[in-house]
Amino acid sequence: MSADPPRRGHRRLLAGILGVAASTVTAGYVAQHRVVARTRAAAEDEAEGLTLPDDVTRTVVETDDGGQIHVLERGHGPALVLLHGFMLSGAIWAHQLRDLAGGHRVIAVELRGHGRSVPGTARFDVSPDGEESGSVVAGARMAAAQQGAPAIRRMAMDVRQVLDRLGVERAVLVGHSMGGMVALQLLHDLPGAELDRRVVGLVLVSTTAGPFSRLPGYSGVVRLAGPASARAIGLADRFGARFVPSQDLRWWLTRAGFGPDTPAALVRFIESVQLATPAGTLPDLVPSVAAFDLSRWIGTLDLPVLVLVGSHDHLTPPRHAWRTAGALPRAEVVELPRCGHMPMLERRREFGRLVDEFSAKVR
Repeated sequence: MSADPPRRGHRRLLAGILGVAASTVTAGYVAQHRVVARTRAAAEDEAEGLTLPDDVTRTVVETDDGGQIHVLERGHGPALVLLHGFMLSGAIWAHQLRDLAGGHRVIAVELRGHGRSVPGTARFDVSPDGEESGSVVAGARMAAAQQGAPAIRRMAMDVRQVLDRLGVERAVLVGHSMGGMVALQLLHDLPGAELDRRVVGLVLVSTTAGPFSRLPGYSGVVRLAGPASARAIGLADRFGARFVPSQDLRWWLTRAGFGPDTPAALVRFIESVQLATPAGTLPDLVPSVAAFDLSRWIGTLDLPVLVLVGSHDHLTPPRHAWRTAGALPRAEVVELPRCGHMPMLERRREFGRLVDEFSAKVR
């Protein structure tokens, strides 16, 4: 009995230390990404096929809260709906808009706060009037109830409105990193009859159904660290450039998202996409991304799922992919050797083949 209070004190101290550390690291990361001018080399992008095709159709979908979701589209046939990851944009699907448009209607959605998409009055809250806050507390509550996370739900609502506006049915959803969370949230929230009509298969790329850690007390760390991290990110966005002028750290932080054989042009390309992410997106999203959890719910998802992960993915390591696939009733895993967090760029041909074959199999 007498040992309990010290143990609780130690846990609180550890959680506090981890929270401060998370805030500091995240703030430093953002500062590096805001501190220097873009380094994109246009000639290298073109040589690597990293520019969007000239004939891409661009559509703007207005959301229920007055936001604007930009959509890139190319090709005809069965629909592939591509959802990008955190601090990225529709530009990362340049290869797939070329490679898969011959037999598919390829639709790349730019999630709110990314690329050219503009949040509406709700920002990243669930309701336009802000009744359900996207705060850490709300995120922890949704995660505990196996309902995902507020900001992820807000983006899933946007995707649903895009599907409505474009008349998309029997689609294969392809979600990368945070986009995989958005895809899972969309499937969780869709009524059964609409889910059957809208979606025939799911490709999860370099992502997780949550949580990021199963260590005891992780949810407590998220509750403690989330608000401090969000505030630190906001400050870094505004003032970080004054204090952290080094470009090298930014390069290596971005490089860590790739496998060992990645050309420098791909790293610079992702740098430029991240630098273009509007200020304010990070602090609004970090709490929900950290708290997101549908790990128990996915066991009820009766849908074919292809799980893709790189063996050298240090952001969402392969254990997340195998754990997610193990909980899904109808999933297969492909682990790509020497590939990092960006299979659509690092393994362009193999990625396209796997998605194409999966799409043909589920229709």
